[in-house]
Amino acid sequence: MPKTHPSSTGRYGARIAARVSMVAALVLIALTLVGCSRLRAVGLGPAQSQDAPTAVRVIASEYAATGDLTAAQASLATLNLPNATQLVVSLADEAIAQGLPEQGALARLAVDIGAKSPRIQAYLQPTVPPRPTPSPLPPPTATPQPTLTPTETAAPTEAPATATLEPTPAPTGTATPEAPRAVAESDVNLRGGPGKQYPLVGKLQAGQEADIIGRNASGDWWQLDWDGQAWVAGTVVKIVGPLDTVAVARDIPAPPPTATAAPAKPTQPPAAVAPPPPPKASSPYVVKSVRVRPLGQDAQQCGGGEHNIFVQVVDPSGAPIDGVRIREVFTGNIHVTGEKGPGRVDYDIYMNGGGQVEVVDENNNPMSPQSRGMSANLPDWDLFLDAGYCNCKPYPDVESCKAGWEARDFRYMPNSHYVYEVVFQRTY
Repeated sequence: MPKTHPSSTGRYGARIAARVSMVAALVLIALTLVGCSRLRAVGLGPAQSQDAPTAVRVIASEYAATGDLTAAQASLATLNLPNATQLVVSLADEAIAQGLPEQGALARLAVDIGAKSPRIQAYLQPTVPPRPTPSPLPPPTATPQPTLTPTETAAPTEAPATATLEPTPAPTGTATPEAPRAVAESDVNLRGGPGKQYPLVGKLQAGQEADIIGRNASGDWWQLDWDGQAWVAGTVVKIVGPLDTVAVARDIPAPPPTATAAPAKPTQPPAAVAPPPPPKASSPYVVKSVRVRPLGQDAQQCGGGEHNIFVQVVDPSGAPIDGVRIREVFTGNIHVTGEKGPGRVDYDIYMNGGGQVEVVDENNNPMSPQSRGMSANLPDWDLFLDAGYCNCKPYPDVESCKAGWEARDFRYMPNSHYVYEVVFQRTY
């Protein structure tokens, strides 16, 4: 017999081990696919196409066919119910009471997941077969008696023992079952129907309890014996007593109508308001206008831009005037119009400082009211809105834009670098 080289034997063994590992991996994948297909057959998953009671009945039927408790519990978990066990018990009780075909599957599933009720226990209790009737015994065969001789005396026959019967205990009365009730472990809300969309009608204080008189179809809200309609969610109270006698309430009010959302307001700034009438000439110059330079003009973008105050002085007809002294109140800096163009001067503004200008004479006495404050941090709401910065997100309506402005939502608006334009007008 030819000898096998050791290295050849090792390679051969390695090939066999690799094939065995491959077969094991294929078997594992097949088992996983079978488990997943069974869940798809039941119709369960993150987005169930069935309502909860129907889905539970399908799971119970599948469990009755396969006996796979782990798969049934996993399918119940995918329903994301607040109390899946409670719903199984309620459906089983209802099916037994009505004699529905699925009563056996639901009852067995309820017991095997650790939930039961008196009705389920009575349904699943095995029936005791009747005792068999004993067959009559054949008549005794006469035993011939021996003939006695005169010298023999017959022995006395022993009387049979009489059986003593134990007295049968008298049946005791059946105890009245405890009424089911809800106990609040903390303050909980009571609503006018089975859902959070119903209005509040009261509260159960911590430690307070109320009798349960009904439930909704899915078994996750309880109707209480209260003054008028009062419902409580099953997830916020402790249930005491049996639930198999609690039926679906027949007087459940319809949910209140959902408020129709108001149409979204346009994101564009409102139409410009007509300018106010010219002020009375109480000083040689008045503040005619203050605005933020609009988004998209020159360097102004959602991410930032310049940071200036541009000031212009005009006469009553709107023509620019040079030689007018403008003072920035915060720094005291004075510039004369005409430096940056006809009737114009400008100032840099920075974070947390500056932002008010006025007209002064040669002795630095004010000749006009001071303008409103103009911060580089964030403009006043009306100036911000008029300049179109709500379109940076864009926000769906003016109210949500204002909420972002109040929250300083600088992801969608500059946190500085705004440009203001101020116009002073001479009154004579």
